[in-house]
Amino acid sequence: MLRKVAGVFLILIMMVITAVPGRAESRNTLQLTAATAHPATEVEAVVLAEFKRRVEERTKGYIRVQLYTDGQLGSDEQLIRGLQQGTVDLITCASFKYADYVPEFSVLDLPFLFFSTEHLSATLDGKLGQILTTKAQESRGEHVLGYITDGPVNIVSNRALAYISQGKGLRFRTMLLPTHRQTWTNLGITPVTLAFSELKIGLQVGMVDAVETNYLDYKELRVYDTARFILQSEHYFPLSLLLLSKSAWSRIPASYRELVRQCAVDAIQYGSNELIQQNKEAARELTGKYGVKITELNLAEKKTNRQKLQTYQEKMFSTYGLTEAWQELSKTYVEFETALAAELERIIQNQGE
Repeated sequence: MLRKVAGVFLILIMMVITAVPGRAESRNTLQLTAATAHPATEVEAVVLAEFKRRVEERTKGYIRVQLYTDGQLGSDEQLIRGLQQGTVDLITCASFKYADYVPEFSVLDLPFLFFSTEHLSATLDGKLGQILTTKAQESRGEHVLGYITDGPVNIVSNRALAYISQGKGLRFRTMLLPTHRQTWTNLGITPVTLAFSELKIGLQVGMVDAVETNYLDYKELRVYDTARFILQSEHYFPLSLLLLSKSAWSRIPASYRELVRQCAVDAIQYGSNELIQQNKEAARELTGKYGVKITELNLAEKKTNRQKLQTYQEKMFSTYGLTEAWQELSKTYVEFETALAAELERIIQNQGE
């Protein structure tokens, strides 16, 4: 009798479950929660939105992504903790914030480390990227699906600068990261503490003489009202990580994992291309509409700065056991530097003909 009652009860439960809207479909889908602290218009959110579109399309709806932007699920720190707590599956976060949990990621935030955007990509595709991916998995079980850059940072000042060395004596606002402060100290420039939101007012009232920012933030903050000189130093590439939690990875069937990785790569490439185009448009608008003077940092100056900082950078890599990655990075840096020098020489020769 008890068996009959139990059987009828089980049938009733199944009928109720299938009658609840959406429950039948959820058994045939995998739901991922994705979040970023950035606004929907910024590159981190654009990448997540593109990932959502691609993965849902390519899995024919099997993997569904619920996306939260604008810090709806918290700050970078809260999202990083959420990966472990199971409150979020996929996030973007600043690399220097993730370094609080996996210290090896600190090297990514060394200024003057990468020769160019192309060199940055090559490095992250090489030994350094591979080692950091392994460290994240070993330390926290998380999967680094890729690196998102917010565009190279340049030096903005209220008087024209052609060289970094001309910044000596200027009050220069930089990030509070120890690696940044030490870098500028090594170059003979004393950094000043100032909130990012106060860049413009700081220049207006003379609290600082120079700041660092990318073209898009410079334009959005209307810094051109106060400081119209930009030294295109591209000395720092802010990076955000695209991270998938251990628990989310385990829920994704093995047959879908490579597809998920490829969707992440494609989404980051899409976001990068979009950002590059926006930066170019911003630079054109700044010079054409607002009279901003942009000066490119010449190759000789880049080489000099690199030589001054090599010892410190190598020590940082060695501290985290990344000597092999440092050797590859140094080699490829010289390769990109040499390639640009050869290209410039060809241009000069062609102009002389």
